[in-house]
Amino acid sequence: MPHLKRCTHLFLKYNPISLLGVKRSKCSLGLWDQDLTTEIKLNIENHWAKEVLHKNDCENKKQYYVLPMFPYPSGNLHMGHVRVYSISDTIARFQKLNGKNVIHPIGWDAFGLPAENAAIEHKILPHIWTETNISTMKRQLLQLGFNFNWEKEISTCDPKYYKWTQYIFLKLFESGLAYQNKAQVNWDPVDETVLADEQVDESGCSWRSGAKVEKKTLTQWYIKTTKYAKKLYEGLNNKNLENWKDIINLQKHWIGECNGIVVSFTIKLGHTKKSLNVWSQDPYKLIHGQFLTISSSNVLIQELSPSEINNLKCYNPITGKEINIYVSDNVNYPEGREIYIACPSTDPEDNKLSQMLNIGFSNESSNIDIIAENNRAIEIALKNCGGYFVSSKLKDWLISRQRFWGTPIPIIHCPSCGTVPVPYEDLPVLLPIKYSSETKISTLSSLKSWLSCKCPKCLGDAQRESDTMDTFVDSSWYYYRFLDHANDKMPFDKEKLVGITPVNCYIGGKEHAVLHLYYARFMSYFLHSQGLTPMEEPFKKLLVQGLVMGKSYKVKSTGKYLPPEDVEKVGEEYIVKDTGEPVLVQWEKMSKSKYNGENPQRLLSTYGCDTTRLLILADVPPPTSRKWSDDTLPGVLNWQRRLWLTVKDYLKYRTDDTARNNVSCTDFEDLKLKLWNSRNYFIATATYHFKYTQQLSVGISRLQSLTNVLRNNIPSEVIRSKEYEQALASLIIMLSPVTPHFCSELWAGIKSAPRLPDNLTSFDWNKDVFEQKWPVVDQNYPLSFQCKVDGADRCELKIPAMELNDVTSEKAYEIMLKEKTVANRVKKGILKTKYELYPNCRAILYIYTNRNLQSKQKKEEDKLLRSQL
Repeated sequence: MPHLKRCTHLFLKYNPISLLGVKRSKCSLGLWDQDLTTEIKLNIENHWAKEVLHKNDCENKKQYYVLPMFPYPSGNLHMGHVRVYSISDTIARFQKLNGKNVIHPIGWDAFGLPAENAAIEHKILPHIWTETNISTMKRQLLQLGFNFNWEKEISTCDPKYYKWTQYIFLKLFESGLAYQNKAQVNWDPVDETVLADEQVDESGCSWRSGAKVEKKTLTQWYIKTTKYAKKLYEGLNNKNLENWKDIINLQKHWIGECNGIVVSFTIKLGHTKKSLNVWSQDPYKLIHGQFLTISSSNVLIQELSPSEINNLKCYNPITGKEINIYVSDNVNYPEGREIYIACPSTDPEDNKLSQMLNIGFSNESSNIDIIAENNRAIEIALKNCGGYFVSSKLKDWLISRQRFWGTPIPIIHCPSCGTVPVPYEDLPVLLPIKYSSETKISTLSSLKSWLSCKCPKCLGDAQRESDTMDTFVDSSWYYYRFLDHANDKMPFDKEKLVGITPVNCYIGGKEHAVLHLYYARFMSYFLHSQGLTPMEEPFKKLLVQGLVMGKSYKVKSTGKYLPPEDVEKVGEEYIVKDTGEPVLVQWEKMSKSKYNGENPQRLLSTYGCDTTRLLILADVPPPTSRKWSDDTLPGVLNWQRRLWLTVKDYLKYRTDDTARNNVSCTDFEDLKLKLWNSRNYFIATATYHFKYTQQLSVGISRLQSLTNVLRNNIPSEVIRSKEYEQALASLIIMLSPVTPHFCSELWAGIKSAPRLPDNLTSFDWNKDVFEQKWPVVDQNYPLSFQCKVDGADRCELKIPAMELNDVTSEKAYEIMLKEKTVANRVKKGILKTKYELYPNCRAILYIYTNRNLQSKQKKEEDKLLRSQL
């Protein structure tokens, strides 16, 4: 067989055209006379390393924004990183093959406690520690062949980025959404900072340090996310949200049903005024309420003298009148609230409360029209008093952090002017990064020279705010900055977002599906209210990936974790090698402390990046937890070997037409038809899973099946056929998003073979694999058209692609009702239908009948009856 480094010679021999003006793509390594080894795979990856990092250079194409959550620069990639970026890179490459101009950026969530604590421990500056880690992780990401838009790279600790985080904070402040308030907060005694409620686990411990959280009363900065609660809750019903599934329920549960309204009442204490947020599920009480009760644990109460407590009154902005306040803990306060407004003349429970507290009241509101008064109260509250709907339990976002390594809050405290925002032209407020790490300075409050400044209003002596922002603020808007990363006039230009946002596919861990997603959605809604973005919702499709789990071993009696080398298996049981003690074996989230982690660098060095990517994506779909084990390696390695042999055989029979199997004409035509059917079937099903379900593992399994067809004792005459070449080339193109280096070499191999004049296919053999088009089924190939009635499969028809692509929902319904298996199931009436067309893949008609509704009603009735019994 000729050595394939002479690929240009072969191309000219069988394709007598001039190469003048034709872009010359990179040739194969020409190692097809050898068996595939790890050394060859590593050589392939080195050979194609630059080519796989191609750029999107067609600005006129339709944009597709695929965004994986950006990483915290911890120093080394872990398998969770490998999984999320393998997913995003595969989707990005798939979309490019489908003609999209793909935006696939990466950056660094670079502020935070871990970097600061590590820097203090190693006696270096946190920005140097962070920059070093970024450099290490960037090198590993490149080694894995991830095709990011590195020219858009951002880092949240860069003043060019956090200047605009501060700008957005000032916009929130101007809008009355950023405020300071004294409150009882969660204090981490180890990290010496405040934690939001969400950062304390069920055991009352810090999510970072694991320390038992203490309670402290401190003045803190908050963002009034609650004012957007109702819009954020209702926005989850937006039909443009794709694949959110149970995330919608998580978000709705977190926000809570916005079944009450909040209005700020005012207390006068000497020369100062304090605000009380009064929440009520009965809006009419905001007009007709006759007294308030407040818990003794409320911070305001704890600061008052007994005489002040006994004469508490507050101003009700709805009525313009004062109302009495009574301190009591014997009140059934709404969840998350410490204040209650009572109207004993209309509410029997409030009447009981007034009697218990011995509070007199008038009956002037006893005969009101509650529905009408509810509506009137809502109108006054929303229009004139800054009121808003929210659940009782949802809290505002506490963003103050008492540590150094974070975005400084751009506020100045002046003895004369009070709280003064830093002027926009003075942004950014820079961190004093050149402090001495040896002194273990971990708060801005200890840097007196930095704190001292002049008041922007009166020019008198003042002090800067010493708190920094929670890192969730930095990550709440980064997805927009990527699209205009170099803008030095604004956070981003709205026009740069048009046609690209919302993000087409947002990918990240389920652990971020509540807090980060809630904050990011809030920020997007706020920025839209400022006219800075074209829409409210930031993310169209969510792809939430499960954890990568490792097998852990721990002593049954003590719970002590053991490294794998200290454990042995005896029969079906595991024991400690030295002592023989029983060992528990379980799958848990990878962790150094549990000795169950996997170092990606070992996999890269031992098997190469393509095998690593294939390993992490095969077997289980992205949302499912991935149990990591080397046991899955043989299957992946064998598949790569078989692909190598397939191209090797193809080249052998394309360059040596003397080898023949002498198949009959009938068998020849049958085999070609089988290849044609197989190619179309696996293109349709693989495309469906790569494009619509994002179950990449299922799509990959379809490509494995197509490989099996090509390896199934195909005669040499058939290997030389157009049908075989189309199937093999389609297979390599479809696998290229997963294993880009390996498929580049496979493609370079098959394109170097002579093109036979009687079976020219539609591929562009002058270009590399990434410049091809994703295969599409032949339009005369019959695709699946399914009908499901009440969730059960009732009918499947086969309709040519060109016809199915034009079937409307009305036509689909008409077609299926003609089928007996469907018609017989819908005799009791149809409740609703839903039609899903996946062009060139399949179509599904869902029919829900009254029978299904009656069944649900019967179940509800039975459930009610059981509860009564």
